Amino acid sequence: MRVKITKEVIYKVLITTAVFWVLDFLIHFTGVGETNYYYSLKLFNALIFSFIWFTVFDIKNSFKKFLFSIVLGTWISLSYLISSYSGLVQFFGIYAYTSPPPFVIFGMVLTPFLWWVFHIVAFYVGLEVSRIIKK
Repeated sequence: MRVKITKEVIYKVLITTAVFWVLDFLIHFTGVGETNYYYSLKLFNALIFSFIWFTVFDIKNSFKKFLFSIVLGTWISLSYLISSYSGLVQFFGIYAYTSPPPFVIFGMVLTPFLWWVFHIVAFYVGLEVSRIIKK
């Protein structure tokens, strides 16, 4: 299978990544903020998953976009929970000096399940916005 990278694909990847990352930044900014590690992890993963979507799949089917968004949301949420100072790394004896900041939106503390849902929805919105802009 040969992947063709065009200007349109690059624009769609950048638009999707920007929408996802800015939405995530704004949500964290309204709460207590987050570490640079978290923001970098989200940016890098959004770029990779956007690139995969637009070079391999790029299907107009909204249900398949949503399924792909679930994969991205799951990957981002789990990769952060596993590799962050509150996650699986503690199983291996690595401990942080501080605890992670809570995920707060307008004064409401959200559970990791709601982070996951937000990541799914934000990436799906990014895919849809890139489709609308590049029409």
